Amino acid sequence: MPKRGRLPTSLYETCASGGVHLRTPQWADYDEWVNLRRTNKAFLQPWEPSWKETHLSRQSYKAQMQRFSKMIAADEAYPFHVFSGKSSNDLVGACNLTQIRRGSLQSAHIGYWIGNEYLRQGYAKASIRAVLKFGFEDLGLHRIIAAVHPDNQASINLLAGLGFVHEGIARGYLKVDGRWSDHLIFAKLVTD
Repeated sequence: MPKRGRLPTSLYETCASGGVHLRTPQWADYDEWVNLRRTNKAFLQPWEPSWKETHLSRQSYKAQMQRFSKMIAADEAYPFHVFSGKSSNDLVGACNLTQIRRGSLQSAHIGYWIGNEYLRQGYAKASIRAVLKFGFEDLGLHRIIAAVHPDNQASINLLAGLGFVHEGIARGYLKVDGRWSDHLIFAKLVTD
């Protein structure tokens, strides 16, 4: 039986650029996280829910850390910061398992982002592979779902290359950049 609400110290996965390691966000990550988010705001804006500058405050980050701890303890979500290399502290993005459902579903949603300057180096693919392995093997999930904006061809190609299957369109699924937006739904089963 998986140990719910408990995480390994870190996850590691190799990639073309060497590898990535993932771990839960920590207070010491704040400066690097805020810099990466701030410098990538325009790049991420077409794909993410809108956020204001106050989202980047120390107080907001501290509140996020508290929410993350509660979600992990309740087996509701597992957020990860993505770092380049095996032991580097160079933050390149995030990859999260959220909306975990137990019982007859055994499912979760995966979301990820990588800073523009780190694209096409294998970080996204490696971090998703690591989180899939964690979700299927450690948490005992059966199904992991990803929602992608129809214009985000890079993510569509990435998910397809990782064995996710396109299952349809969710109309008005997420409010992105101030507008309700349709999203393509992809899923991967533990048996895929």
